[in-house]
Amino acid sequence: MEGDFSLVAEAIENGEFAIWIGSGISRQAPSLGNLIEAAFDYIRERANDPATAASFSPALAEALNLAEVDPTQVRHQYDLPLKSWPEYRQIIDRLWNKYSRVLDIRVAGRDADFILWDAIDIRRAFENPAPPAAEHLCIAILVLEGAVKDIASANWDGFIEAAVDRLSNRLPGVMQIVVDPNQLRGPAGRARLLKFHGCIEHASREPSVFRRYLTGSYTQIMDWPEKAEFAAMCNVIVGLATANKTLVLGLSIQDTNLQTLFARAKATHAWPWPCAPDAPAHIFCEDQIQQGQRDVLRLSYGDAYSDHSSAIHEATLLRAWGEKVLIALVIKLIFDKLFRLMELGLTSLGKGLVAGELRPSLKALRDDIAKLAIPSEESNDRTAFVNSAITLWSRMLSMFRTGSLPANAEAYEVLSSATPKLISGDQNVQAMGLGRLGVALSLLQHGRSSGLWSLDAPESYDLTSGALTARAPRPDAMNRPLFLVKSATDAILLQSQGAFANSNSIIVHGDDTWHQIMGSGVTSRRVSTPPGRTGKTEETHVSLGNLLSRSDDAETLQRNFIAEMML
Repeated sequence: MEGDFSLVAEAIENGEFAIWIGSGISRQAPSLGNLIEAAFDYIRERANDPATAASFSPALAEALNLAEVDPTQVRHQYDLPLKSWPEYRQIIDRLWNKYSRVLDIRVAGRDADFILWDAIDIRRAFENPAPPAAEHLCIAILVLEGAVKDIASANWDGFIEAAVDRLSNRLPGVMQIVVDPNQLRGPAGRARLLKFHGCIEHASREPSVFRRYLTGSYTQIMDWPEKAEFAAMCNVIVGLATANKTLVLGLSIQDTNLQTLFARAKATHAWPWPCAPDAPAHIFCEDQIQQGQRDVLRLSYGDAYSDHSSAIHEATLLRAWGEKVLIALVIKLIFDKLFRLMELGLTSLGKGLVAGELRPSLKALRDDIAKLAIPSEESNDRTAFVNSAITLWSRMLSMFRTGSLPANAEAYEVLSSATPKLISGDQNVQAMGLGRLGVALSLLQHGRSSGLWSLDAPESYDLTSGALTARAPRPDAMNRPLFLVKSATDAILLQSQGAFANSNSIIVHGDDTWHQIMGSGVTSRRVSTPPGRTGKTEETHVSLGNLLSRSDDAETLQRNFIAEMML
């Protein structure tokens, strides 16, 4: 998210983009192929039953014609499940690209959405959903960190809602979910999720209210921009496309109703091209621009697209899938905030230049963490990495802030709900001394990259394992739990809970209180015997406040920190 797309990343983390999502980020949702098969077999069974054949035979013939299969050639197979037909793959593949037409098949005497609601039984299909995946968790973090205020979703599933609910520790009202236009008048949340094609969870709980908003058939898609009951939602979506830049994740924008909205947004207030010095108005996370997305660019930029199509494609196509993009955005956002807090804190001490000198190490730590984001062998995605990163980050931040483990190990500890550009106005987060956390991480990374120690995850979730595990590069070195705390108060609280029971803990303090309490010697480190000879050590306390007071530049600060930290 640097280089050619650095303006995009900066704009996203400062709230300039709305996220538009489609089925491409919900791989755990029911397979479209399975839904098509369920619909086909439901119709087939009833077309083969003399009692219902009159009503369902036309529907089956329509489905077969959509799949470009002559009904007379397969009539002898009507009593067999579709899975056993020689034409199975051909039928599924062709109907996959015509799914909206499949949902539009009508049966005399039944509701217009009969195929979706009854034949497929969409409520049952979405029962017992999988946990949120990496994409949904990262979107939830971007919401909680204040970077994303609006999400336009074509998906029926509840993965984003589940991710926000879990990571916010079930805090009510974080997300304003809008399915029925009346919900636009509800209390605002940190972000707004506009489910413009409906929501299966709402429809399952209250079908009398929300069933009609499930939009999937060709007729529904065509009618959507013009129907009075969708007018309020339509206006909000047009406003979003007009006022916010668009980050598209897993959404082809092939549906004509969406293209109509972008055309209306252009008519209201067109996005300019060239866009410099601003980020482009549309970013697609794909390996190549799809036809529907190309249509949006033509609609949005008009004549400029004709003259500059190659440049527009190059600027708008982020050649990475949503999962990788979202993980990169989250990591970059957190470290940009840490640097900004570090800069604010050190500037207040008259050491603003030191922050700039420490930044490369903080950036190196960020990049090293990003390299760990590789797909797991079991699931071939990065959800395990994201869950682990959330746990480790929240553990470290909770210990730093409060001197205790998170109240809920499944939740996410928010650094600040302010964007990087506005974080200087967040006096509460600055008063927490979180800039010192950035200093500590930068210094730890400097020692790590210099080969003086290694840093790993805690050995267990027990409090005694600390936030990280540090180890010297000697054969006889021992693993030492490493704690990062904002003040002596938090260290004392940890001590009272038995956190330092192993007697070999390293505690890095953001302030200078511990150093003052324990004495004003040259160092705040206490070792009972030389490490490396007997291997026996006591707690090591390092006070960043003290080190900063006697270090005028980053090099001196790094050298003094290493002297205190020698393992």
